[in-house]
Amino acid sequence: MNLLYTRISTLCAQCGITPGKLCADLGLSRGIITDLKMGRKKDLYATTAYKIAKYFGVSVGYLLGLEEK
Repeated sequence: MNLLYTRISTLCAQCGITPGKLCADLGLSRGIITDLKMGRKKDLYATTAYKIAKYFGVSVGYLLGLEEK
């Protein structure tokens, strides 16, 4: 698993939601998270990363592993 998936998964757990709920809330395909988890995808489009970061109240840099919280 890559750091991006780990960060998203951890943020979901901290908020008490599933990655599926995150996707539903943001109107994203659940396949995005599955692809990250399975290693088929290593990154996200900037707009998707921004939506997820905004949802959790963190920076895109944090989400991508470029900075600490």
